Amino acid sequence: MLLINQAVKKIPAALIFLLIYVIWTSSCTIVRKAPVNRPYVGKNTFEVKGGNFNKTQKLAIIERFSNQLDDSAKTKSRDVLFVLHILTRPPAYDSAYAGISARNMKASMFNLGYYNAIATYNADTAGKKVNVKYTVDVGKQTIIDTVTYRLRKPHLQMLAVKDRDKSLLLKDNPITKSAVLSEVSRLVDTFRNNGYYKFTAAELRVRGDTTIAALTNITDDPFEQLKLLAEAQAQRDSPKIKLAFVLNNPEDSTKLNRYTINNLYVLQDYVPGDQLTDTTTIIEKRTGLNVNNPLRPPAKFILRYHKSYVKTSFLTRNITLRKDSIFRQNEYYKTLSNLSKAGVWQSINIQTVELRDSSKVDLIFELIPAKKFGFETALEASYSSTSNTNNALGGNLFGLSLNFSLANRNIGREAIKMTHALRAGVEFNNNGRNAGTKIINSNELSYTNTVVFPRIISFIKQEAQRRSKYIAGETFINTSFAYTNRLNLFNLQSVNLNYGTVKTLKNGGKFTFRPFNAEFSYLFNQSDSFRNILAANPFLRYSYNTSFVIGMGAGYSSIYQNPKHFLSLSKERSFKANVEESGLTWGALPILKKYKRRYLKMDAEYRYTINYTKTALVARAYAGVGIPLFKDSSLPFFKQYFGGGSNSMRGWPVRGIGRGGQKLAGFSNAFNDRTGDMLLEGNLEYRYDIARIIPNTLTLRGALFIDAGNIWNFKNSAPPGRSDSSQFKFANLYKQLGVSAGTGFRLDFNYFILRIDLGFRFKRPELSYVNDGWKLPPLGIDDALKKIFTRGRNNEYRKWRYENFNLTIGISYPF
Repeated sequence: MLLINQAVKKIPAALIFLLIYVIWTSSCTIVRKAPVNRPYVGKNTFEVKGGNFNKTQKLAIIERFSNQLDDSAKTKSRDVLFVLHILTRPPAYDSAYAGISARNMKASMFNLGYYNAIATYNADTAGKKVNVKYTVDVGKQTIIDTVTYRLRKPHLQMLAVKDRDKSLLLKDNPITKSAVLSEVSRLVDTFRNNGYYKFTAAELRVRGDTTIAALTNITDDPFEQLKLLAEAQAQRDSPKIKLAFVLNNPEDSTKLNRYTINNLYVLQDYVPGDQLTDTTTIIEKRTGLNVNNPLRPPAKFILRYHKSYVKTSFLTRNITLRKDSIFRQNEYYKTLSNLSKAGVWQSINIQTVELRDSSKVDLIFELIPAKKFGFETALEASYSSTSNTNNALGGNLFGLSLNFSLANRNIGREAIKMTHALRAGVEFNNNGRNAGTKIINSNELSYTNTVVFPRIISFIKQEAQRRSKYIAGETFINTSFAYTNRLNLFNLQSVNLNYGTVKTLKNGGKFTFRPFNAEFSYLFNQSDSFRNILAANPFLRYSYNTSFVIGMGAGYSSIYQNPKHFLSLSKERSFKANVEESGLTWGALPILKKYKRRYLKMDAEYRYTINYTKTALVARAYAGVGIPLFKDSSLPFFKQYFGGGSNSMRGWPVRGIGRGGQKLAGFSNAFNDRTGDMLLEGNLEYRYDIARIIPNTLTLRGALFIDAGNIWNFKNSAPPGRSDSSQFKFANLYKQLGVSAGTGFRLDFNYFILRIDLGFRFKRPELSYVNDGWKLPPLGIDDALKKIFTRGRNNEYRKWRYENFNLTIGISYPF
């Protein structure tokens, strides 16, 4: 019997998941409130033939078919505890609704260019339960032969042809409904951006070939529009189509007129009900002359206000629409965006009023002011359970902080925003009485001032700025002071000052430049007991020291979303990069030489996300390196990298991995505060929906993930003649990479996400000398739950978790 028990303990964790899978797949179905004495739909399945789809695309097609089921053919079900499958109020089976569903599927493929698709269904009856199988043979997709524009009006014809390289309708590409509508939308936007502000999709038709009637009338019945495209196929086995965009004669001929702007009326402190004819408002006629930019006409406004709210110069910079210029839709929306981002108005509306018997419009800006001052206060609480670092400095820590914030949104009537933030906190030691120390462990007081200017402050000439690719931006100045008193241990003062600009590029990316950045942390009044703690725990010396950083920095970020693909919801790519230095530029000044730290630091992050209707696949790569310069051996502690935690390597706790192949500290004296000069990390996560707990309010989602990475030092910190396992060496990269995998659950409340991730370590850097660090977690079936969830003083399970497993709780997605 003893041998049997020992054998059971050796059963690997894989068998646990296999057992769960068997239970899940053999789960039973419970039917509730089925139709009485009538057959009902128990299950709908789908089969796709032809099309040459890969596995992912075929799954997307099947998901598309499920959405085409008629309401009277859909089944509603939910899972309970992943075992019970509950089917509630299944619809009575009717072949008419199954036929409608099949025709919907055929129409769905029609919209994707499969004009010869054949959809059928087969009903398999088992008692009263009917399982319906839909089979769709998609056939061959129709290919575009040529695309031409025949718009009669020369100016419209020129505009359409000028930017045709932006069209999604390309020769030898498949024809789809979304591509046709996208091209119509492109043409409408192009015309509206060139004065034809009343032009709509109703003024366009799409013809197939040149011998048949109009094939598409965008504003009527979209299905009927695209159905006629099938008539243009020359051969069934090699379907191709010739498309032509033509003008549809509108009932209102003014829709083809090109409009210019007559006057701009700016009601900068508008009160609902104000009229241009009111005599209670002050009227001023201002002109902002662009003397350095003769290519742009002067900005003329007719201002009306009860009390001057902003300066005319601010309006001139942010209102890009100009008197006597062509009305352009993009400038209209750009002006709305500029005024909205200023933050000084709670409501912004621009009325467009046509002048009778002319092709001119007046623009009336109705700007309702927001409150100038804003005040916020908040109470925060934090708790840190005993770790070895905390234990060395006091034990369990409970903190309370009170935050005050006062914002002025319109300094100098220029929409300059200044925010004052005051924070006061106190930290209590739960073990204070038992340890014979004071209950209060530390107190903190900090002040932060942030000033944001809604424009780039520079000495560049206006003409040079006009030619620049930068189209918008802001300038910021941040200042902060903090004082921390760790009773009977030390005092810490911190001062930060940085100045920079944020510029928005034409491609949507943002470029941040910080020409000045200074940070100073000063440690003083160190007690003898604190010096003894540092002597007993050498690693804490990296966390508690005096350092001065002064230099420059820059960063770039962008997010790109692919046009909606017919088989996926969206694809998104994001990229971020930052570089900063200390001691190379401003560091040449003879200031605080004793504490000055010199380094060059660079990091970059790339994310790629594919979102489907109920699933998503996310990949992330991150790389960062800080190079200590001159005699410095490492980066300052507050500039170093770390791995682990809910947003990084989830198999390790925060600051729990690395550095390099360093051994873990002993379990009884473990420090989860490891930082380094380099970080390499890659993550892959598959997200999926599990169940809607409360419709439109709470959804349970799941995730499977793999994380790989580690941190290293850049320089050798070992004594001369000895190798340092924490130093980065390319030859050791594979051996010293950590790999963890696991699963997680997300409670999505729409406005925020609560996340729990369970990560197991499968490759441990500290064991790189054995099998390159690969080692399965020793998890037996008899004690799996005990090892993961048992708390208290069971050192065996605590040590196992410390070496193999990590559970993290986070807010929102990890990346």
